[in-house]
Parts: sequence; structure tokens; C-alpha cells
Amino acid sequence: MPHGKPTSKAGVILSKLQHDVRALNSSIMIISQKMKYLVRNEKVLGRNLLVLNKRIKGFEGGNASGVGGEAATGEVAAKLEELSSQLSRNSAAIEDLRSSVAEIQSIYAKSEDVKEMKFVIDSINPLEFVTYKDVEELVDQKIRGKTSKAKS
Repeated sequence: MPHGKPTSKAGVILSKLQHDVRALNSSIMIISQKMKYLVRNEKVLGRNLLVLNKRIKGFEGGNASGVGGEAATGEVAAKLEELSSQLSRNSAAIEDLRSSVAEIQSIYAKSEDVKEMKFVIDSINPLEFVTYKDVEELVDQKIRGKTSKAKS
């Protein structure tokens, strides 16, 4: 019977769906891990900014009349500016990752949706349906069989 072809098609479709869900899950896990690293780096940079700010205030208070204090303050200010720009770049990167994750979540099907589709397909079992062409062939074969028996 021609039921072998739909079985392989359905199996291929389900296999592709499963492969797509696994690929999506891997991508989301990688993006999540990158977001964790960026958040951690942002926290470290924030702490560094606080420490440098305290040092700057200490230099300003202790070296107000010293000539070397101005050079050190300039260096610290440059470092502080560099850290501030890096922090803003990290914040922008985190925001990009968040928008990417939101886009992925809106485009791809959720695991529950795929499970529901699988349940519906399994309950309907489209592989047991017969096409109109298959029914015509079966009826023609039966008629030919009866007519050949009647002639014999």
C-alpha cells in the first residue's frame, strides 16, 4: 500500500522540527551565557568605578597643593573616562542581546507549542488517512478482480 511515503514524510518533518528546537535551545543557552558574562563584567566595572572615584576624592583632598597630584588626577580621570566608555559599550551590548533574545522568543515556537502540535498530530494520525486517488485505485482493483473471476 502507498502508506510508506507519508510515514517517511511525517518522520522527516518531525525530525526537522526536533532539530530546529534543539538548535534554538542551543542558541538561547549561548546568548544567556553571554548575557551573564556581560552582567558580571558590568558589575566589576561598576565596582572599579567606585574605587577609582574614592581614590580621586582622596587625591583631591590630600594633594590639593602638590604638583604631582595634578598628573595623578589626570591619569585617574583618563582611566575613569575609559572605564565609563567601556561600561556604556557593555550596556549597549547587553541591550542588543536582550533584544535578540526577545526577537528569538517571538519568532520561534516554544517547547510547549511543539509538544501540543505533536499531540495533535499523534491523535489525528494523518498516516492512516487514505487519499482519493488511493481509494479509486483500490475500487478499480476490486472491480477488475471480480470481473476476472466472473469470466473464469
